[in-house]
Amino acid sequence: MQSFIKKYSIFLMLYIVFQPVLDAITGTMEKAHMSVTFGVFIRLLVMAISAVFILLYLMMNRNTKKGFTVIGYFVLLALMSAISMYINYKQKILFVPGLEFTALAKSLYYPIMLFSYYYAFEELHRDGLLNKYFPKVVFYAVNIISIVMIVAHFTNTSFSSYSYYKLGESGWFFAANELSAIVSISFPILIWFAVDKLQGWKRWYYWLTVVLAIYSALLIGTKGAFIAIIFGTLMGLIAAIIQRVQRNGSIKRLNGMILLMILTLVGIGVAYPTMAVAKTSQLHEEMIQDKKHRAKTKKGLNKDQEKYVKTNKYVSYLFSGRTIYFENAQHNFHKATPAQKVFGMGYATSFKKVKKAKLVEMDYVDIIFQFGYLGGIIYMLPLIISFIFLLITFFKHFGSMWSYKWAMLVASVLLGFGMALLTGHVIEAPSVSIYFVTSLAFAMYNAVLFHKNKKDPVEIDVG
Repeated sequence: MQSFIKKYSIFLMLYIVFQPVLDAITGTMEKAHMSVTFGVFIRLLVMAISAVFILLYLMMNRNTKKGFTVIGYFVLLALMSAISMYINYKQKILFVPGLEFTALAKSLYYPIMLFSYYYAFEELHRDGLLNKYFPKVVFYAVNIISIVMIVAHFTNTSFSSYSYYKLGESGWFFAANELSAIVSISFPILIWFAVDKLQGWKRWYYWLTVVLAIYSALLIGTKGAFIAIIFGTLMGLIAAIIQRVQRNGSIKRLNGMILLMILTLVGIGVAYPTMAVAKTSQLHEEMIQDKKHRAKTKKGLNKDQEKYVKTNKYVSYLFSGRTIYFENAQHNFHKATPAQKVFGMGYATSFKKVKKAKLVEMDYVDIIFQFGYLGGIIYMLPLIISFIFLLITFFKHFGSMWSYKWAMLVASVLLGFGMALLTGHVIEAPSVSIYFVTSLAFAMYNAVLFHKNKKDPVEIDVG
């Protein structure tokens, strides 16, 4: 049993590297109108085995209190999910089992994998193997994404991020929003690894991987990825400046890091006007003007288009029209039964036709509508506890938070929480949540050790 726990912990590390390969295969199959059950099957299988891994790990560690707490949470989550499903089966206008169960399975991916990775980190650290895998596996995964994006771009085989405008590129990955979220969450981890490897500038090629990731992010054309690379680089710059002030390390090297971060930000600024992300802002303004013009014609606008025009243009651009979907879903939720408000309305609230089913694509909002007020709190409990615990750690040990490890972990976790609201497709999208939960679990494990031992676990860093 102990052998399985150790081997599966290593597998979970390698599983991160396999993610972009799986996504590229799935994206190519979907574009070719082939069945994509391969990717779904792999992720469901890993999720099922991970649930067994959690149970065995808790049994082996003989920490009764911790074991009962975690198992109790999953029992409560399962019970809440079952009640929600039953209520919607009885009360929903159109209940489509396939959609409902698929949505639920995707939702359960994050809590199971979050606990799995936390315990995997704990196991590997105990065996002295953690530095061998993390954050190296994320570094490799991001580089695979960059290579796929760039090869697809220069071979002219890339998919469009916004197919209806032929704008932006998503490489051989199917969903641009999910790809954007993956790059956003992983980018700070890439910086952390690359900076640590830049010893005396003899390994300059490590920073080249950061440049390639930035280029790939700008190719996607989404504002989420653009915000992430700016934020990640700024956090790297702030960390270098604070370390320079604290005289924490070689002054010459820190001066070089500050200069490198500034040059990178300048490079992003120079490249921005020529990239797709700049054109999406211009396109948004043109769309507003076009709709206003159409409103004056006999053809006019439908209700959703009228809402889009009336919404503040900066808000509508920031949330890409999601405010309209929110208003529609909120209207359905307002009319829901008391039981549905407590335990949720399931997939996409209420709809009369499958093609009318539409998510808001703002994760926290979709979670409340899907699981209800009580169910939503239960579902997000690990995230809420993790966020509060990390916030306490950050301010309690503020002076120690500006190593590259902590600065980039904080950036990655904040981007995960932020992108869940701004772009969606983070918490309830398995292909993205895997990156989010690894950063969150690693940050939590470091924070727990920090509180326990009263010092920063500096031995857990880039190996």
